[in-house]
Amino acid sequence: MRMKSSIFLASMAICFFAQGQVLTVEDDFEAGSIGLSWTEDNLSIDPDYPNPYTEGANTSAGVLRYQDSGGEFANVRFDVPINFDLRSNFEFSFWIYVPSESITGDQPNQVSLKLQNSNHGPPWESQCEIIKAIQLNQWQEVSFNFEGDEYINHNEGSAIPTERFDFDRILIQVNGEGNTDEVTAYIDNFSYNGVLDPEVNPTNSIYTELVWSDEFEIDGPVSSDNWFHQTILPNGLGWFNGELQHYTDRTDNSYVEDGNLHIVAKNEYYIDQGIAKNYTSARLNSKFAFTYGRVVARAKMPFGFGTWPAIWMLGKNIIENGGYWSAEHGEVFWPECGEIDIMEHWGANQNTVSAALHTPSSFGATENYGTIFDQDVSDEFHIYEMV
Repeated sequence: MRMKSSIFLASMAICFFAQGQVLTVEDDFEAGSIGLSWTEDNLSIDPDYPNPYTEGANTSAGVLRYQDSGGEFANVRFDVPINFDLRSNFEFSFWIYVPSESITGDQPNQVSLKLQNSNHGPPWESQCEIIKAIQLNQWQEVSFNFEGDEYINHNEGSAIPTERFDFDRILIQVNGEGNTDEVTAYIDNFSYNGVLDPEVNPTNSIYTELVWSDEFEIDGPVSSDNWFHQTILPNGLGWFNGELQHYTDRTDNSYVEDGNLHIVAKNEYYIDQGIAKNYTSARLNSKFAFTYGRVVARAKMPFGFGTWPAIWMLGKNIIENGGYWSAEHGEVFWPECGEIDIMEHWGANQNTVSAALHTPSSFGATENYGTIFDQDVSDEFHIYEMV
């Protein structure tokens, strides 16, 4: 018996904040200037190196020296504190000089710029790359346009780069990877044609402005201004995932008392919609929807095999019989609508809580998730939060 229900819940709030420091992404490698924090992998770098080729197009004094002495996956990289928003500013550029005498092997003369999510493990699985051919023995500017240039997603199921907001790392790699050939390059005047602004890039905002909440301060039925009881069986027979209960709008299964919302699973014979079941509980849809923000819930889990409480979110565009948002906004089925499980708990695994994402990329399977273990999830209130 499994029931996605039976939870004691208090102090749920959704918050939003949209302001912060605007940053530029550029580095001219000149002494005394404020540049980027470059890090090397499998090579050596000097970000304050005198320009050895001041003739021609680039006569600046300082450059970054990129010296690959055979590192199989050599590259230079840096992270930014605010993720890139590539919807309107999607071009990166820099100057590069590669002397022919520094090269060994037969690798193509090229340079690639890669965008990654540094928090993804491993980061290269999130990668999107553009490769450009270069000429030897001359300064040249190379540009990487993630809207118009041909790109390579490491994960073929990833969205196009201008629809992603997870990139916070840039890598530059000369003459490819997976080889032990040598190459020295000089890089200068790195720039991005946009700024990093948390006001227009919501993935980086620190949400502190309260815009909706329910503190459950009035004893009695659950507030109909804030919540909708979802009770209609989605397929006319039962709920998905093998759940065995009826969800009801009775105060037997959901009520407010002493500053807490109580959602109660009961072992009882109950007939609804012409279907008899042996258990009841409650399923509440918030009457508030948002795109970006922070959800905070203070909750205590139940004890008991078969219980399955959860605090979770669905896209309001889901086609779902009986759901609050579906009649007006339903356009796609699950999992295309997206699902974010902020917290799930199983009575069969008493001390475990987890969070998960469900998307079409995994056909709804629980592949993107995290789990923590705690000895008192059913004895004490804990705060569950999602940005």
